[in-house]
Amino acid sequence: MKTLIDRMNAMYSQDYKFREVYMLSTAAEDEEWVPKRAEAGLTGWIDCYPKCELKGTLFCGGVDAPRTIEGNAKLQEAYELGKNC
Repeated sequence: MKTLIDRMNAMYSQDYKFREVYMLSTAAEDEEWVPKRAEAGLTGWIDCYPKCELKGTLFCGGVDAPRTIEGNAKLQEAYELGKNC
């Protein structure tokens, strides 16, 4: 997310075309509060772009090693979210 924010700051003064922002995130932890910190950082950035809004978020916890997300129902949710954008 830091790279996104750093690279997109150059767009601030431009006539940017993006309007809808979605956040997909994973973490080893699975507590409800975990994605809230990342979401707070992202919404702080989005607030700088008045034409944009956070349209959706999707969090998958318990991803603590390679391939631990395989078969997780959140993958289908992410697919559906992307398909409906």
